[in-house]
Amino acid sequence: MRAEEILDLLRKVENPITNMDVVSEGLVSKVEVDEEEKVVRIYVAFLRNTPAHPFSMAVNWAVQAGIIRDMVKVLEDKLGYFEIVDDASLQRYYPIEEDEI
Repeated sequence: MRAEEILDLLRKVENPITNMDVVSEGLVSKVEVDEEEKVVRIYVAFLRNTPAHPFSMAVNWAVQAGIIRDMVKVLEDKLGYFEIVDDASLQRYYPIEEDEI
């Protein structure tokens, strides 16, 4: 699947705070399709868009977790292995490692 097709699928995912889709809002900063490794990496701009205040971070964490959950629902039947990674911290949000639970 091409990056443009993945972005079209991700347009179905809405940020519940702004009611905008995550692509139009700029929360999806890059989609990288690595044919050789057979992996898709989706970079999100969560850290860059979260104020560095403990309250803001706590509130945003729940919203971001919901967005990731919705992204996975939209993509899991269409893609093989894929990762969702923060573009600034490189924190991997998906797939969740067993030791992260």
